Amino acid sequence: MVLKMEGNVTEHQEAVLDVLLEKVYRGSGYDFREYRRGTVARRLERRMLATGIRTYFDYMHFLDSHPEEYERFADYLTIKVSRFFRSTYTFQQMTALVLPELLLGKKRRGEYGLNFWSAGCAHGEEPHSMAIMLADFLGGARFRYDIAVYASDVSYLDLDGLRSGVYPASDVEDLPHSILDKYFVFDGRNYEVRADIRQMVRFFNFDLTSRDGPPLPGMDCIFCCNVLIYFERQLQERVLEKLYRSLAVPGYLVLGEVETPTTALLTKLECLDSKAKIYKKVNANGE
Repeated sequence: MVLKMEGNVTEHQEAVLDVLLEKVYRGSGYDFREYRRGTVARRLERRMLATGIRTYFDYMHFLDSHPEEYERFADYLTIKVSRFFRSTYTFQQMTALVLPELLLGKKRRGEYGLNFWSAGCAHGEEPHSMAIMLADFLGGARFRYDIAVYASDVSYLDLDGLRSGVYPASDVEDLPHSILDKYFVFDGRNYEVRADIRQMVRFFNFDLTSRDGPPLPGMDCIFCCNVLIYFERQLQERVLEKLYRSLAVPGYLVLGEVETPTTALLTKLECLDSKAKIYKKVNANGE
């Protein structure tokens, strides 16, 4: 069976792919069984071309003799594409709709903790953007708050590299100088996120697709952008339920412009912006 997939998977190929993904799960713990088959096929094809392997069966044998390949396989299937303030509109709506309402509620209740979560942080651009957004919106008042921006992705993240907050100039070239000058330090080659911004961000390993319960209760706001599009509907629903249970009341879920929310989600949350997919949890049971 020579692979000519280009993202289109025949019934036979899908059956063999199911066996391969089950093998990966049992051999490494990486669970891609409920990822969209077209996405898996395209990215697996790239990895197989890189290793000179032509069939799924040969690739399964290759995994047996090269156990380190499990991690490389996982890396290909979870390609991390991100940039600072990836959706300008989403961040604009956060500052227009969410932050004023959230902070007013905090003030009324006498609360001074702000807990945000980037649930799919890639190379760290999104959580650092969230921290910059908070710092910029609050100004000098931010020092009254205990701010934590949690940032997670799958288990093989380079946590030390993410915590350093160092990015090549090409990664920040689209940012306005007002942001670069205020929140980054340039060393002549790379840009480093300013220390007080980095201290707001807390990176950790967590796979959203796992059967584990929500790791972070009481979140004021969760970003889960450009993540769900890779999952089959059943997995989307399970992940969204996990995020829903992580939200405080009130709490805000941000899916970004490319996601399509499930029907189950729409019955539980109030929609604040249908383009940016910003939703509000208004009570504990979602009814």
